[in-house]
Amino acid sequence: MTTPKNLILIIGILTGCQNKTPYEPTNETNLSKNIHLASRFPAKTDAQVDFINKHYDYVTTPVLKDEIREQVQGPKLFLHRSIQGTWTNFDHFDWAHIDTHENMFCHHNGNRIITIWNSWLMDGSDLVDPSEPDALNHWINYYAVTASEQVHNFNYDGLFIDSASHRLVRSTVYELMPDDYSDENWRDSRYTALEFIKFYFSDKTVTFNGLHSGNGAEHSLALTDGGMWEGFAFKDGEYYVGEEQWKEVIELAERNNEEKIISIVSKKYHLTSDIQARMFVLASYLLVSNQNVLLTMIDLNYDQLESIYYYPEYEINLGIPLGSYTIKDNTIYERKFEKGIVLVNPSSIESYTYSLDKEYNKVVPEGGGVLQEDGTCKGSLTYEAVNNEIVLPPISGVVLINR
Repeated sequence: MTTPKNLILIIGILTGCQNKTPYEPTNETNLSKNIHLASRFPAKTDAQVDFINKHYDYVTTPVLKDEIREQVQGPKLFLHRSIQGTWTNFDHFDWAHIDTHENMFCHHNGNRIITIWNSWLMDGSDLVDPSEPDALNHWINYYAVTASEQVHNFNYDGLFIDSASHRLVRSTVYELMPDDYSDENWRDSRYTALEFIKFYFSDKTVTFNGLHSGNGAEHSLALTDGGMWEGFAFKDGEYYVGEEQWKEVIELAERNNEEKIISIVSKKYHLTSDIQARMFVLASYLLVSNQNVLLTMIDLNYDQLESIYYYPEYEINLGIPLGSYTIKDNTIYERKFEKGIVLVNPSSIESYTYSLDKEYNKVVPEGGGVLQEDGTCKGSLTYEAVNNEIVLPPISGVVLINR
């Protein structure tokens, strides 16, 4: 099995943004790099491709092209394939073949179920022994074999299994749940399917989107190489999810980040202009970051599928972490690095004061957001001196650099 520790992670120096304080290249090893990035690959220009190669570690695309494989030379390149839904104009697989096998679909009172994304809901339990002569007429068999052929034929680095939820949310299917549905059966079928798919990728990396669905989803990390938590920190792109769910993600990442890829994705409207929200997400990520933990921050005011996002705070250089995070006075989360410290207050209502052991400079980003077609973005880092103590308002995080 390919392990996340073997991933080649490349993060370069940002050449497209302008920093008020220069960011100097270093010869630091992977262990001292603090922020590892994941993104879709909607690059339209050579300049954007070059930027992605220098600054991102992991990119996904639903497109199969030799050209993309030739372009992506820095990050790991993963094929994006949904396991839960298909569309009538779905060119990822052979729709004509899928459409003729009714057993591949979920049904409500005998009728196929359509989702709020206008896709057909597929039956994640439709799996037979691969030696059966009609195995490819079953959804999970077909998905595993076909996706494996695609990844290997185009020499992509792995498969990203999208929509691998471990329970089905009623609102996503207009309240029309599959016949004989239960959370337990849905979850157990997902376990079986993910393990089956991974068998076809023994020399590749397989990750899934669905850690946030709960219902035992963390167990599927043992069956694959990693997973994604989508919707970190903010719900519906606007509201804070609350301290308990925030803790759930941080603790899950801490438990698994030595052996598995953990992708943390945060989406919010007006994220580019909401500096406090950005720093809260970034500082939270830094509490558990290492070479296996990936970060994505998306501003929902832009097209999340077609835009590439970059923020100047991605260039923060804290050096090697001096251990795992700790919780001070059961309120403020902290993690120390050789060049600074990260503090997070996940409370939705309380402000807390943190007493400093020495003088620091607080990192304050300006600008950032969507990468332009010429491979540039407008952003900078400024620094504010802080002494003695610092107040963290609710839902906030700070990065302090040694002075």
